[in-house]
Amino acid sequence: MKEKCKNAARTRREKENREFYELAKLLPLPAAITSQLDKASIIRLTSSHLRMRAVFPQGPYEALVLSKG
Repeated sequence: MKEKCKNAARTRREKENREFYELAKLLPLPAAITSQLDKASIIRLTSSHLRMRAVFPQGPYEALVLSKG
């Protein structure tokens, strides 16, 4: 029974790690940076990126250009 729990936990961690890796690849950062991020940094940067997209739906550069007229 104990071995079964260990295997289940290992499988869960592997799935979580794959999802974190995929999430990091979606960030608008170079792969050299995203490949070095820990899980907390991936979550922090992802939530920051999503908040920025909510404020600047067209992207920060386009919003800046549009505001200058």
